[in-house]
Amino acid sequence: MKTKLLLQSFIACAMTFTSLAQDADDSYKLLFIGIDGCRSDALQQQITNGNAPNIKSVMDAGLYTFDSWHLGITSSGPSWSDMLTGVWEGKHGVTSNNYTGSNYNTFPYFPKRVKECRPNAKAVQITSWSPMSDNVYNDGWNSKIVPPTDDACASVAVTQLADASLDILFVHFDDVDGAGHSNGFNPAVSSYMNAIAYADTKVGQVLQALYARPNYANEKWVILLTTDHGGTGTTHGGNSNDERHIWWTAAGYNIPHLQITATDPGSYQFGTPPTTTAIYNTPVLTDIACTAIDHLIPNNTCITNNTAAWNLDGKSWLDEGNLFVEDNDAAAAFAIYPNPNNGVFDIVYDGQTAQTFTVSVVDLNGSVIHSGDMTNYSAYSKQKIDISSLANGTYLLKIQTGNSIVTKRIIKR
Repeated sequence: MKTKLLLQSFIACAMTFTSLAQDADDSYKLLFIGIDGCRSDALQQQITNGNAPNIKSVMDAGLYTFDSWHLGITSSGPSWSDMLTGVWEGKHGVTSNNYTGSNYNTFPYFPKRVKECRPNAKAVQITSWSPMSDNVYNDGWNSKIVPPTDDACASVAVTQLADASLDILFVHFDDVDGAGHSNGFNPAVSSYMNAIAYADTKVGQVLQALYARPNYANEKWVILLTTDHGGTGTTHGGNSNDERHIWWTAAGYNIPHLQITATDPGSYQFGTPPTTTAIYNTPVLTDIACTAIDHLIPNNTCITNNTAAWNLDGKSWLDEGNLFVEDNDAAAAFAIYPNPNNGVFDIVYDGQTAQTFTVSVVDLNGSVIHSGDMTNYSAYSKQKIDISSLANGTYLLKIQTGNSIVTKRIIKR
């Protein structure tokens, strides 16, 4: 099924640390695998040719996109910092692979944020690219392991996944990027394509170890699998589509099987800056940290109590929660039930005072397909909406309340 998707827990990953950390369910766990320098079109070709079955298995089990777009600097240091902090270069300060100017004390890696709500979470990073380990601080990792090769990274990951107390594992594979720099980032370059196929075998080893965990069936794992940038010629760092057009996939607990398609929203570094609306409809690098945080901290009270000072830029793509960037305090008063649904659902209002709201449902192209008012609604009032005649896919519910607009995602299946 091919569907444009703006997933429902579009959280404002902008959080403040307040008072005491809260206990959380330690069955929520995350495996994040990064394949450096893997172009979207090259991966698609290898999947089509049957040469990336393990990456395909994750896509087949969850949501995926070949239409993620890089909005910043397409070098590895800035790109992985975008993903692991949830903010762009203007905040985390990393603009090159030497990591000078970094501001991780203010904008740390996401495991640091997770530990503000789950202080006992165990997090491990594995990478053969030493700058990501040596030049990063305030990252929240319990261990940072730097094996000499991608083969060794996979072996160490297998060992780490045997640890029952592990909560977060990030594994970074670097050889695809190396092949691109040596011979060209291009699907026509056999050594580059072979490197992608070989990286897929390493992904398979890690996945096999994950599924072999004795308590795996009782653990709530999410797998995130992505790249940081593509490339053109034998380099990257610029603004070409071959560098900026990338991919990612997520599978696991509470994640539907859907494909996300999206158009280029623009770039903060080159050309036209992206608009807020364009980013809402597009999976981007900073969404990775926010999706991870959203999964690993299922206690939404801890997230909402920590909402200003983290000041993250991304959004979550999980199929849970109802928080949106633009919701402000008004969002908590509204819920959609059921969601996902068959096109028939209730808008439930749980506010303390009776109000009148203007309601509209729009598709991801911005066309209004339903509009009306909720008049004099008080606590636990609800209004039924029926869009069952429309195609399956993702729609946005917009609720005008005073000076605020609450936006929530609807998934029609």
